[in-house]
Amino acid sequence: MAKKKQTTASSGAGADIGAGAGTDSAANVEVSAEGQYCPIKADLFNRVLAKFIDFLIASVLLFLPMPIGFFAALTYLLIADGIPPKGQSIGKKLIGLKVVINPVSENPRVCNWRHSVIRNLPFVFLGFGVFGLLGFLIFFIGLVVIGFESYFVFADDQGVRLGDIFANTKVLDI
Repeated sequence: MAKKKQTTASSGAGADIGAGAGTDSAANVEVSAEGQYCPIKADLFNRVLAKFIDFLIASVLLFLPMPIGFFAALTYLLIADGIPPKGQSIGKKLIGLKVVINPVSENPRVCNWRHSVIRNLPFVFLGFGVFGLLGFLIFFIGLVVIGFESYFVFADDQGVRLGDIFANTKVLDI
């Protein structure tokens, strides 16, 4: 299957991008000979670095008085990839990544809060365990889930992890 690389641009003028309707600006894609739209997966190192930055932000939020700090950190980790207007957590914005919904369509939408929560739920298990809130068993379950997530990112040609599969999302370079 012959593929050519192209850059597409679309406008989301007047659309409620934060709610997931509309489109975002340019994304690198490959188009197969059959016309299949395949966005190029984001660089793995950049994805890890962006997630690390997001975990640092969540860690800082934990310094707020309890239980406010805990819930602020948890909320940030869950909804971060749906921050309007471009579907980027702070880490992804700094590194130059974005999350899109329905990545195989010609005009994918930017990630909204609902999809962000779905795609980031696996990290919650790890977070609960790290902060000792639900004990070692939850931490262990979190490590197993993150192990599966990492395997999918490495093994899948498109770089999607379990959270991306459940939320129908994909991380792209900007």
